[in-house]
Parts: sequence; structure tokens; C-alpha cells
Amino acid sequence: MTDSLQLMPSGRIPVELGNIPELDLLELLGTGAFASVWKARDPRTHRLYALKVIQDLEPGSVLCDRVKLEAEVRIESPYIIPSVGLRQWDASTFLIVFDYYQAHSLDQWIAGALLTWEQKRLIFQQILWGVRDAHRHNIIHRDLKPSNVLVNSAHAVKIIDFGISKFYGKGMTRTGEVMGTPPYLPPEAFLQGSLLADARTDIYAIGHILYELEMGQHFWRRQGWSRLEHFFTQYLHQTPEPTEAIDLRDFRGQMYPNSREAIALMVKTQVAQRIDSVEAILTLLGLHDPDPTEIRDTKVRLGFPLLRVESGSNRDACLPINLADGETRSIGRGEIAGNDVSISRKHLFVRRYGTQYCAGDHGSTNGTLHNGRILAKGQSVWIKHGDHLKLGDVFLRVEFREDSPP
Repeated sequence: MTDSLQLMPSGRIPVELGNIPELDLLELLGTGAFASVWKARDPRTHRLYALKVIQDLEPGSVLCDRVKLEAEVRIESPYIIPSVGLRQWDASTFLIVFDYYQAHSLDQWIAGALLTWEQKRLIFQQILWGVRDAHRHNIIHRDLKPSNVLVNSAHAVKIIDFGISKFYGKGMTRTGEVMGTPPYLPPEAFLQGSLLADARTDIYAIGHILYELEMGQHFWRRQGWSRLEHFFTQYLHQTPEPTEAIDLRDFRGQMYPNSREAIALMVKTQVAQRIDSVEAILTLLGLHDPDPTEIRDTKVRLGFPLLRVESGSNRDACLPINLADGETRSIGRGEIAGNDVSISRKHLFVRRYGTQYCAGDHGSTNGTLHNGRILAKGQSVWIKHGDHLKLGDVFLRVEFREDSPP
């Protein structure tokens, strides 16, 4: 710990974030490999916050850049605790301030057997909504588990600790390092590392969370497993080889009529066979979603797309793409983010078909995400107003305009 930060109850830290000049530390809420989280209070307003202190990073490393870059991205969701702001304390230390949420973690609720089936359904649906909102912004949590889901006394959910997605993105996972909590990580995370994580990484964890809500314990715990080898050497090496990471033969589901089917599709051992979007899970379970975060714009939007940069030094820059029918345009770092080397020189292509536009990956070095899903080389998807793209380490929002570009 850094002594000058006074990381102890009753210590005071000058955070200097907008209207928050300093915070008093009240209670240590938790610690991790490189961070501690504190309950804190503004001594002037008495408002409570959660303060995350990230320390001992290598100065000038990609990880430091990721902290500064991705802390700028705002996930528009009532089910995710937003950050208030970030301050760099020194070359290796960062402070992130969040709104404080009075609640207990979902693992505590499950362990206490305190939830009715109706309450479990309410909680699980909110988890789905929150993860879907993050995926729409191309943020993959990578460490979803009950301890990262806060549930208050009214059973309202807030997802916390996007630390791995925020601080261990593509720039940190090129080495194939595994990030996350093993019982909730899919097999490909151990075989290929976290570089290729997309929405299906989180969906695998969601399947385990649904199982845990239904059965009262994680599948690994019910099997008496304590090490990763139990899963790989005992379970996956059976003959015939299991196609799901959970044995559902003794499953007793009461939350949804097709819980068994949903879990099986979420925890497929082969990523290509796994259900690939939270929207598909909501549909499968018959959950009617009011979708409060969906962009609803009554104005008819025709014409051309505009790509708006949402992170980094080029934030708020806009790139209009007005093409003739059948025309294709290649886009790279020069057009989007100047010298950001996480974007290839030819990274994305955009093509017009009639009144519609599609976008695809040119075979870039660090990949492209569209609403949380990795695009394969040459693969294209239709884009619409409100979609989100992530090129390398840079986040973009798609907006459609009716006027002509300047």
C-alpha cells in the first residue's frame, strides 16, 4: 500500500474529481490482486461513494493506458454502477470513484437460502439486462459471478467490478494470460487465454449463475471439486466427451419451464455451439423486456452513418461515411484515432447496399467487436443507429444522419 494515500479507516484522500475534492475512508470493503475498494464519504456533502484504489502498476505500461482509456466509457444501464471519475495519483496508482450502493452480494443471498423463486427470477432477469447493456457498449465483463452482483433489500440488482474488462483488455491479453474466476470461465479461456473473449464468455458464466440460483450451489461445489484439474481431467475427458460444462442429469429447475435447455445452451464446451447473445437468452426464457436502455428515436433516420469516438485522446471526433450504393470504404487508425496502434492501418470496412450499411473486420491485428460479439476476418454485420463498435482499444458509436456531411 502507498503510505501517502492513508489507506486506513479515518484516512482522508484528496481525489480532486469535479465537485469531490476529497474523501474520508470509512471501511475496507474488499481487496484483490492489484486493488482495494473502500466505503468513503465526502466530508462536505456526507454523500457516500465507493473508492477503488489500483496500485503497483508498471508505469507507462499498456495496463495504465487501459485504465485511463476505458474508464472514460459510460455504460448506459440502471443495472450497472457507474464510475464518477478517475484520478491518476502517480505513475503506478489510480483512484476510481463510484456511486455507493447499499446491498449484499448475490452469493450471500444464495448461501443464506433467503430468496423465493419469484425473487430469483427478478434478480436473474436484471442480471441479463445489465450484461446485455454492457455488451451493447462492447464491454465484456470476463469475471461475472454472484459476488460481483449486488442485490439490495428490494431485490434490485447492480453489477460491479468490471475490473478485468476495464484493466485487462486486448492490450493485456495478447500473451494468452487467463483472467477471471476458474469455475465461471469457459474452457476456451484456459486453452486460448482471454484475447478472444466476447459476449459468449459472459454467457457461459451466466449459465453457471442460473444453475446456482436453481440448485443452491455452483456445479463444481456440488461435485466436490476444488481445482481446475478436476474439471479438465475428470469431467471433460469422459467418453463420450460432454458437450456441456454442467452435468444436468440431476437438475431440478423451478425458475423457468426451460431452465435446463437454457443452461445447456449457455455452457456449451465448444464456443461455436454456445448461444451467442443475451437477447437470445431473454427470448428463450420468454422474458418480456421493457428495455429501458434501448435507444428509442421517433425520427426516421435515413442516409449515411457517422462514427463517433467515445474514448481516448480523440474522444468526440466524428467520421462521416457517405457512400454511393455498392461503394466500400476502408477505415483505420488514421481516420479514427491518430497514432493509436491498437487500431490497424486498415481495420474496418463499411459498405452500402441500397439504404443500408454494413461493417466488417479487415483482418485487423487486435480485432473488432460489434455489440459485444467478435467479428471474424471478412465477416460483416448490418449496422444501425445506436450500435457500438470497438476497434482495438477504441470505442465507437454509430449514428445515422439525414443531412450531407460537411
